[in-house]
Amino acid sequence: MNVKEGAKMLIKHIHEGDKVLIQIDSDADGFTSSALLLNYLNCLFPAFVKNNISYRFHTGKQHGIPVEIIDDIISKGYKLVIAPDAASNDYEQHKILKENNVDVLIIDHHEAEKVSKDACVINNQLCDYPTKSLSGVGMVYKFCSYIDKILDENYANLFIDLVSVGMLADMMDLRDFETRHLVVNGLKQIRNPYLKGMVSTNNYSIEKGGGLNPFTVAFYIAPYINAVVRVGTQDEKLMLFESML
Repeated sequence: MNVKEGAKMLIKHIHEGDKVLIQIDSDADGFTSSALLLNYLNCLFPAFVKNNISYRFHTGKQHGIPVEIIDDIISKGYKLVIAPDAASNDYEQHKILKENNVDVLIIDHHEAEKVSKDACVINNQLCDYPTKSLSGVGMVYKFCSYIDKILDENYANLFIDLVSVGMLADMMDLRDFETRHLVVNGLKQIRNPYLKGMVSTNNYSIEKGGGLNPFTVAFYIAPYINAVVRVGTQDEKLMLFESML
């Protein structure tokens, strides 16, 4: 699944103090994926996150790494681009970035024709990993859990609430044991400030729907995230995303 290679790539750039760009994908799974990654890295490397990591949003309902930002990435000196929940099949962008000494780390769950030879692709659809129903945020969680393992830490589980909401918003199949386990446990420990606020604001509807469960998240939390991502201004997207940090 390339998790080991991806962890080595990320830690190398952190060690070297390089500039990193995170491309945030345009849906609830994309937002929760990127928020989880940033929150997790901030636990381990807060100074690096503050000084070296930038992030950008799409202007509309787009996915992956847009071709039109490649020149900007190169000119601004980024050495690593991370695309959570997208970009497995952005082969042209991978190639151009690699030719300009920019590494690309993909943490995704979407199907693609092949594994890119110009990027490190972590994707449960492109390997023999058995749980195919993990969404982008689920894959980011697995990636962070692996880094926890090699560093003897336990930070990834602090953000399992984002995993639960992101996978429910992406309507993943809950019949798989691992996916259901993450969703159920995530709903038991809502810690994220944005999610806590949404639960409180929609408490009447949530309680009427039987409490916090896949149904109430799908109807009373996920649609608000997707609405802002798809029709909100860039400032509104920024406000939403940063409320998850």
